Amino acid sequence: MIDAISAMRRANEISKLGLGKSAPNPIVGAVIIGDDGQIISEGFHHSQNGGAHAEVVAIDKAGPKALGATLFVTLEPCNHMGKTPPCSEAIIAAGIKKVIFAVSDPNPIAQGGVKKLIDAGIIVEQGLLQDEVSFTNRAWLGKINNSRPYITIKIAASLDGKIAALDGSSKWITSEISRSDVAILRSQCDAIVTGTGTVLADNPSLTVRNVEREDFEFRPVRVILGKREIPIDSKILDKSAETIQIKDSDLGAFIELAKERSWNQILIEAGPTLNSAFLKAGLFDEVFLYQAPTLLGSGLDFASNLGIESLNQRLNLELIAADLLGNKDKNLRLHLLAVSK
Repeated sequence: MIDAISAMRRANEISKLGLGKSAPNPIVGAVIIGDDGQIISEGFHHSQNGGAHAEVVAIDKAGPKALGATLFVTLEPCNHMGKTPPCSEAIIAAGIKKVIFAVSDPNPIAQGGVKKLIDAGIIVEQGLLQDEVSFTNRAWLGKINNSRPYITIKIAASLDGKIAALDGSSKWITSEISRSDVAILRSQCDAIVTGTGTVLADNPSLTVRNVEREDFEFRPVRVILGKREIPIDSKILDKSAETIQIKDSDLGAFIELAKERSWNQILIEAGPTLNSAFLKAGLFDEVFLYQAPTLLGSGLDFASNLGIESLNQRLNLELIAADLLGNKDKNLRLHLLAVSK
């Protein structure tokens, strides 16, 4: 038997399987429970499925067993005709007797699902594990609220904040397990952004490697910002993923591209110039800082001039988690959120 909280936690967990593959839609997880408290079926949304929403995936798997069952879903069922019919209609047609969801849909286009379900005689409860589920779906919710994609800045540095030594060498400051963790971050994003300086200095490929989640590959779009030309044999220009270069230092041009492509989440992997530009402009939502237990004393800082002259102007972040990665070569991973002003 599974209780309501456990069922919603399960739905929340499987919703993560859609990270990096659901744009422009949110990640959503759904679990159908029978009267005996057993899981009948479950589903999650990702666009590679052909667009089927989590509720519909779970209902299709359940078949006749959905009749009289309870549906747990992380986001309020939609009530609009998009690429797929409204989930509310599928729920009614399946004979679901009760729907429990965590987060109300802030998108005005999709709202109205609750009323439609109630009008059809279905019991509806909302708000179960709302904060927990909202955090998991923070990228899409942030995009809807801020009218721009959710932006994560990833930094790998020494304890004194250096991302390269004085001679420019930077491979590898952090450990292999940290780099594997970054691959997971990449797989959860729609695009990875870097600058021409990083491409010229490090020749990165910026691809997702050794991340297994269901049966699809992760190919975030690689975006290069900057006016300098880069060699045609650069790894970032290979055919392993799409690459776009914006020959401009204006972040506005990048934001417009992101909106046109309907990306949910962006990962910034860059040097101090581009890091500082996003930080200074307030165009970021979270930071993942990987710190190695080493000191360089001199070299390249992960951020340069932010225009801060006093403590009163400092850029405050909220520490969400601090985790040690690895057994032998331990690195510290700090997860920080931007503080709203």
